[in-house]
Amino acid sequence: MDKVINRLRARLLENPVVEIKETAWWSVPITVFDTSFTRVKRSKMDILMKMMMIAFQQTDIRRAANLTEMLLVDELFISDLMEKMQRWGQVRVEKSIFKLTKKGREQLESGIMEEEVDAENSELFYSATHDAFLPETKNDFEKKCPFYRYVDTEKRVDDQRILQVLSEQENRLDENGFQTIVSDVHHFEERTVQYAPCLEFQLYNKEQDIFYARVWNTWLERWDDKLEKQIEEKERVEWREKWME
Repeated sequence: MDKVINRLRARLLENPVVEIKETAWWSVPITVFDTSFTRVKRSKMDILMKMMMIAFQQTDIRRAANLTEMLLVDELFISDLMEKMQRWGQVRVEKSIFKLTKKGREQLESGIMEEEVDAENSELFYSATHDAFLPETKNDFEKKCPFYRYVDTEKRVDDQRILQVLSEQENRLDENGFQTIVSDVHHFEERTVQYAPCLEFQLYNKEQDIFYARVWNTWLERWDDKLEKQIEEKERVEWREKWME
């Protein structure tokens, strides 16, 4: 950590009108969430699937052979597709007749297929002090620090916030160009709390006659403007009274 301090001090003091008044180490708690979620794969509906759905909507279909006669497609292939459509929630059997579900009707109207893929797991890292989810860090923190004096322990997250973050992180295109999106969060729970050491500099610019803070967040490996703003809003007046008397 001494190397970090010396490097940052040298960077700040490159400007000769800047003075470092005080420095301090403290840490911000980061809550680690374990999450389980489901994604769906979206793709454009092909002609055969569309014709099958129209048939289910307009005709009483009791078995694959009925569609085979109508569409002139191999019965085993039709039967396999019907099983998948049931599994995907596009059709259901009512009194021995295959009927489109609400989901099936919506997909037929939009022309977009949605296929569920296996459940997945992910870790999320939440800082209540920032009220934000932070990226996973590569750092291995060993330094023990007191807690940040303005640490926030009140903010909580719900499943909608988790879904939003997972969607931002996990939505993607697969190797075939199909879009896969997060559709549902099965559960999320707090697993542990980690701590991100931060190095605070309280500074004075003689030329501009202003006091300000710089905070190096070792989790993010950059200056943390959100924490800097919090400190300045609460303490800048006190610094002037303290150091300009």
